[in-house]
Amino acid sequence: FMKHKIKKTGEFVHILQMFDDMSKDLRIGRLTNSEKDILLKINHEIKTKGNDFVDIRLIKFNDFFGEPIPRSTLYKSLKSLVKKKLVKHLGSERSSLYSV
Repeated sequence: FMKHKIKKTGEFVHILQMFDDMSKDLRIGRLTNSEKDILLKINHEIKTKGNDFVDIRLIKFNDFFGEPIPRSTLYKSLKSLVKKKLVKHLGSERSSLYSV
């Protein structure tokens, strides 16, 4: 069991390093936990619904532990994800439509 856990930990560290390297290559810096949770949720919604975009008003955004993400954090994170070009804001400034 211990060897398996050590192997898994080594794989996890390797993936973290790859993630950091890709973040540097893309010049996006490190994502906050909220940015990761929101990006993954938007991507999941787009893939499962088969659409090219989502209406964020129709999505319940929760963090890694299942707690709701506050609206102010959601909008701050979306703004940052758009700036990093990981998410696209569609329509007018007040639009609630986003794409990846």
